[in-house]
Amino acid sequence: MSDGKQAGAYLVEAIPLAKSASRNLSYFSSVRLVPGTLVRAPLRKGFILAVATSCRSAAAAKTAIRRAEFPLRKIARKDIYEAGFAPEFLSAVEKASLYYACSAGALLFSLLPKILLENPEKFFPPPQKRSRAAGPKEVLLLQMEDEERFGQYRAQVRQCFARGKSAMFVSPTHVDAVKAATRLSQGIGPYVFVFTLKAKAAEARRIWQAALGEEHPILFITTAAGAAFDRPDIDTIIIERENSRAYCSLSRPYLHLKVFLEYLARDTSRQLILGDSVLSLESLRKEKQGECAELSLVRWRLPAALSRLVDAREKPDGKGKFEIFSPELKTLISKALEEKEKIFLFGARKGLAPTTVCGDCGYILPCLNCGAPVVLHRQKAGGNVYVCHACGEKRDSKTVCGYCGSWKLVPLGIGIERIVAEARDLFPSATVEILDKDHAPTDAKARIIVKKFEETGGILVGTEFAFFHLEKVPYAALVSADSLFSIPDFGINERIFYLVSRLREMTQKESLIQTRNIGKQVLAWAAQGNIIDFYLSEIAERKSLSYPPFAIFIKIEDARNKMQETKDKLLKWHPESYKNSLIIRIPKEKWPDEELSRELSWLSPQFSIKVDPESII
Repeated sequence: MSDGKQAGAYLVEAIPLAKSASRNLSYFSSVRLVPGTLVRAPLRKGFILAVATSCRSAAAAKTAIRRAEFPLRKIARKDIYEAGFAPEFLSAVEKASLYYACSAGALLFSLLPKILLENPEKFFPPPQKRSRAAGPKEVLLLQMEDEERFGQYRAQVRQCFARGKSAMFVSPTHVDAVKAATRLSQGIGPYVFVFTLKAKAAEARRIWQAALGEEHPILFITTAAGAAFDRPDIDTIIIERENSRAYCSLSRPYLHLKVFLEYLARDTSRQLILGDSVLSLESLRKEKQGECAELSLVRWRLPAALSRLVDAREKPDGKGKFEIFSPELKTLISKALEEKEKIFLFGARKGLAPTTVCGDCGYILPCLNCGAPVVLHRQKAGGNVYVCHACGEKRDSKTVCGYCGSWKLVPLGIGIERIVAEARDLFPSATVEILDKDHAPTDAKARIIVKKFEETGGILVGTEFAFFHLEKVPYAALVSADSLFSIPDFGINERIFYLVSRLREMTQKESLIQTRNIGKQVLAWAAQGNIIDFYLSEIAERKSLSYPPFAIFIKIEDARNKMQETKDKLLKWHPESYKNSLIIRIPKEKWPDEELSRELSWLSPQFSIKVDPESII
């Protein structure tokens, strides 16, 4: 977008929107561009979408032009879009890119889905200067069970409408967004718009444009795909299931959407609301430190259906066979089936066995590609295969120990395929279905499985993936999450507590937690819904070890496994070698460090850089 003034030539600084973008580019233009304007900029032998960040008279920039390493190319008038981003949005992008040690162009490319980049004028109005906003607002926290939390959301949305303002509601997945629309639309249906990438392109454009054009305040429900949606009257951003791992992108720059939205809320003076049944440890610490809004509602004990903790340490039955299902779990399943009620059995890991070790030397069988432990799966065509859930690499199950060459490989742990086999063996007349990403690769397939379970009842076995698709169930049980305790990761206790809490929350009558780690206090607290004691214990341990949220971890990996040269470059920040990666630990209050962020952003695309990852293994 031009500002209508022409005075010869202008020097334009622009951010190229590309995965590997490393720096801003300079161009000539015959029109003065408003910062934030999207342009089609020439690059090498083609063009690239870019956003103008500054525009000044070429006459006043003679020194910069003379110092340019190459002749500047021109942005033609026809390549200037009547579309762009508000200054506050670009400010949040710049801050988030510094936090994630990447260029602003790479972060924008990660944040904006392809459908928005292909036809920006259909989605973004021209950039406009806004009246100076007030200072940032304190974050509002809502920690409570599902029904009460959505009651609070409805109240917040109606308060927005009463002020003549709109609200954005962000969900971790498409399924969550659709569920939220059903629960929040009562009485305001015409003003609720749901935008996700599951809609066809034409329908997605229609929804976006209708939301922009509606004169009445609106509720815009979306996933990460719609984070760039902007209306001047939005004054509240709600992040539902704030503790969900689905908000983390799976490729560089490994953005956590919450971080970006926190910056955006501050720069636009919008109210940010974080909600979940169990909030992240970082958010709870802020509440304890008095850094959140006074109207925050944080329930430190969660009421739920009766939940029992059962000692399932391996004890052989009368035939000397070690049982996967404890007597208590068998009784609960029988009770559900006799009542013709549904029961959900949760397993933390896919496959038959999450870990395989050498019976002679104790070596854990790793992926030959990335080094992560491989999981044993049963193939549809028959036989077994090892699959790496980190990179997808497969290897034949007929292999030997990579350390000592022994054939004595022992599968350990309980995967959901093993749970399914046991359930079908013990309850042959019951319908047993399985719900995980392997068996339901699409939402449509997941809906078919869930619909059959709801209509016919029986037993459903699933992983964490099932939480996104299931509603309330009468009975539920955690069959095995013990393999998670073996993961040497700083955040594993928080993840286990969250998973057990989600299971309790979805259960109407009775839930059971079966474990072979009966002495683990985290399970007892989760079974009781005792968030306060879990928090106090976990935060004290993390503080003593300088773990997040008291520090930021930065994990650096090189696909070429040539880390020593990189380690030498970063010696100032004391990197530690861990497996095939480097780990840098920075005190929370000192990040982002501009110098380190710049050094990391200049590393080549072969490097994987994860700032504040959920896991460092």
